[in-house]
Amino acid sequence: MKMSNELKENTVQHTLCMPLCGRMIAAQEYPDLFPDRDAERIVRELGEDISGRAMYRLQYMWMNCLIRQYNLAWEITEYLKQHPKATVVKLGAGLSCLRRQTGNETNPWYCLDMENVISLREKHIPLGEHEQNIACDLNDHSWFDKISFDPAKGIVFTAGGLFYYFEKENVRRLLYAMAEKFSGGMIAFDAVNALGLKGVNAEVKLAGMNRTKSFFSLELPKEELEGWSPSIINVIEKDYADGYLKGGYKKTPVTHLFNWIMRTFHMGFMIHAEFAK
Repeated sequence: MKMSNELKENTVQHTLCMPLCGRMIAAQEYPDLFPDRDAERIVRELGEDISGRAMYRLQYMWMNCLIRQYNLAWEITEYLKQHPKATVVKLGAGLSCLRRQTGNETNPWYCLDMENVISLREKHIPLGEHEQNIACDLNDHSWFDKISFDPAKGIVFTAGGLFYYFEKENVRRLLYAMAEKFSGGMIAFDAVNALGLKGVNAEVKLAGMNRTKSFFSLELPKEELEGWSPSIINVIEKDYADGYLKGGYKKTPVTHLFNWIMRTFHMGFMIHAEFAK
């Protein structure tokens, strides 16, 4: 993979190119179903060349990256139906364009990530009128105070492809603190079990990031998360492989097989968790 001068090779930050390239390929293959006015432009501006990477030749691999974004967009949209004035916060925003994808121009949005990633966002993704980028270390919870939060209006968090690169204890501390601070809110994120974690590390290597490693997994999501804090409630595990977007594209036999394996062996899933009021 030809590297952009704006990202260091084999870093966690460079993994943001995986969902970005997945979005680009999907928009090229299925432009009516997965329109994306940003992905191809950003890939071109970054100077990324994915032609030599096996990951991007397998529909299952790039579609997995794409479906996650649609899953998170669905969660945001559903939450805003019940809380129309809520704040939206993207943890580990990367080069995601969720606000532009949902067409939301009215709610306050915050995009959080490491400083070098936020610099990329500011260069390549136009900010919305009510959108703000925040450079921070998510394990330093001082970022809480930078979020405008009104419990009466609500708040929804997403963390797409993020927690894999955190130690489990750091995820526990973060969600515990968020549940205490942002009462009445909710978070949606993707996760895997221990077997799925091996798959994540294999995918990262296929994308050319041989020294980047994932750590976080869950075996019993509801029991584990609700056991972390009495303020983490209504944990729901949802299917990841097929996503919330049903049908519309032709799956290859390999994609069907891998999706069956993910479901059968509980290897990957979406998590919806709420914070008690």
